Amino acid sequence: MSRPPFSLSDDQARELVQRVVPLLDRHPVDPRDHRPFLRAFMRAVYEVTNKLYGPDIYRRLLRAYAPGRNPSTSTIAIEKDALERELTVPTPSLPAGSVQQPMVAAVPDIAAIRAMFTESMPQFARLAAQAGRDAQVDYLNARLREAERATSEARAQAARLASEVQAQTARADLLARELAASQAIHAQQQQTLAGLTEELKGQRLFAMQSIEMGRAETRFAKERSAELQSKIDRLEMTIDQLRMARGVHGGMR
Repeated sequence: MSRPPFSLSDDQARELVQRVVPLLDRHPVDPRDHRPFLRAFMRAVYEVTNKLYGPDIYRRLLRAYAPGRNPSTSTIAIEKDALERELTVPTPSLPAGSVQQPMVAAVPDIAAIRAMFTESMPQFARLAAQAGRDAQVDYLNARLREAERATSEARAQAARLASEVQAQTARADLLARELAASQAIHAQQQQTLAGLTEELKGQRLFAMQSIEMGRAETRFAKERSAELQSKIDRLEMTIDQLRMARGVHGGMR
């Protein structure tokens, strides 16, 4: 389940701008140490919203209201934990029976303070309005940069996907051509096999017919041989009979 988007109300945004403007003057940019400004900035956010946030939210607020302040995520986490510990420390109470001594303070010049405040109000209003506009512009610029970066990444990913699709399409075409060639070879082999089968059937039929003819010729030869042998036997018997008859006639002479 996604978390709800973070946003400040208009009143909170104006109040935060008013609090951040003096912090920017009080803490000049120091790339080596962002902690003093970050600590004051987090406290200002807490005083405006009465909430503590994670490093991602603080980083978004810094981009919107304090451009150029880029602490690391670990530094933001450390300062957030320190502020949380500071907020959870209870205020020390006076011992039982003790009386708090009143503090003696100089009576302020209310009229002078009012005059100075009245005189500075237009300047404060201009600074707050300008800071609000600058913060809004910086926030929109940051969002624009994020959108452009996301668009660039999406385009790069789309180009990669298009290249992958093109490569897969080329591979599919190659496989289709190989499959068609294989099917053509298989069909040719099947046709050749069918021809060989028919030829083998013809050769077998011819062989069977040759065998049958050979058997018939063999039977005929046997029968002819038997017939000739019978004739020979009869001739031999006739010859023997003639010889015997000749012998009888010769003895009678």
